[in-house]
Amino acid sequence: MSEQTFPTTRCRFGVARHDVTPPVGIYARSWGAATHEVAEGVHRPLTATAAVFAPLDGDGPELALVALDIGWLQYAPDELGLRAAIQERTGLGEEQLLVSMSHTHAGANANSQLDDRPGVELIRPYLDGLARHIADAILEARATRMEAHVTYGYGCCGLAANRDYWDEDAGRFACGYNPGAPADDTLLVGRVTDSDGAILATVFNYACHPTTLAWANRLLSPDYIGAAREVLEHAFGAPALFFHGASGELAPRDDYVGDPAVADRNGRQLGHAAAAAVEALPPAGTRFVYTGIVASGANLGTWEYQPCEPAQLAESSRLAAQLTAVELRRKDEPAIVESLTNAKPHAVQEREKALRRAFLELALGDGPTHRMPLWTWRLGEALLVAVPNELYSEFQVELRLRFEGVPVFVLTTTNGGVGYLCPRESYGSGLYQEQQSPYAPGCLEETIDAAAAALAHVQGG
Repeated sequence: MSEQTFPTTRCRFGVARHDVTPPVGIYARSWGAATHEVAEGVHRPLTATAAVFAPLDGDGPELALVALDIGWLQYAPDELGLRAAIQERTGLGEEQLLVSMSHTHAGANANSQLDDRPGVELIRPYLDGLARHIADAILEARATRMEAHVTYGYGCCGLAANRDYWDEDAGRFACGYNPGAPADDTLLVGRVTDSDGAILATVFNYACHPTTLAWANRLLSPDYIGAAREVLEHAFGAPALFFHGASGELAPRDDYVGDPAVADRNGRQLGHAAAAAVEALPPAGTRFVYTGIVASGANLGTWEYQPCEPAQLAESSRLAAQLTAVELRRKDEPAIVESLTNAKPHAVQEREKALRRAFLELALGDGPTHRMPLWTWRLGEALLVAVPNELYSEFQVELRLRFEGVPVFVLTTTNGGVGYLCPRESYGSGLYQEQQSPYAPGCLEETIDAAAAALAHVQGG
């Protein structure tokens, strides 16, 4: 091999950010063990950052990718209404818009149907404002589009740890740090530069549950993501966009605390790892070419960066988007709504679980299967897959193996979300994720195959 090429995207690119921090006093009880109901302050701002990709020649779709600091939108009509309002203002089709939730567990519990809780009167105005902010950010990003290169590379970060821990004394699994199992440490980064080489933005895709701050925390926070962004933005002077990967069994080792300093420390681990990966990227629009031997005592092989060949430039300029679905079988179990009816009013944690499962039932519908949407994009020589649910990391590991040499962005908790997709062998184990999942065994494996087929189609389209 006498040269090395680097995956890239050539497009017209724009980026814009809005502050979407919920108001103090909003309902923010996201943990069954919490003793508080409303947010009492702010650790770091929560943001919505929109990146817009458009073809250089107008031949292809415009794509809007939004990195949103929010945990989840539990009530499906809230999430659907949010996207519908954004699409109406921006003119984007359903396949062209991805609202990727960071999945922080220290945000508002933004469910418009929780009308009997303190601070719920702030939820509806917050959601309405969220739709306006995201749409405005997309429109501002669209107005600032310019010719750009996105250069991609893989790195690694040790923040994420396995969280399926077998408690010998209790005889069951705990959802917490498991030092005896490996964790996927893959980190995918992108650097966006203009025609002069100035950095317009960085992106980083990593799988780790944002659960540093838990029931003892009373502050609104993006969790570790805020400090990670801060590191990148200080290093490169441009917005950094975080996208949450397949972290079903992954979380920080230092987890479930009330101290924001721990979240910041976790974030700096990720931020510095992402910055190192960005620093290792080659100059935009180049390939690394072997230029021969220089005799200097030893025969020294020399390489230099040279412009990409026309064929690679053409491939890197192609954008595509598609929306498909995978038909997932549901568990054969009693109706979730019935569990809400039978919940004891004084059993707070059981009531919280029952409520979550009741809203999940509403999102899934009445049939024996659920058509889970699957978004796949081609961004030049990179690929992106987005799903609404939470998946074990096997999903991203397997897809990246099947598309070796291609940057594959994996976005979960995107455009909705109802439950976990777990490996077939985990069923019957008593793991939290398996118990929470509404899907039957095989759901993860079926989704991997469906995503691989969809990615291959969009790659060749």
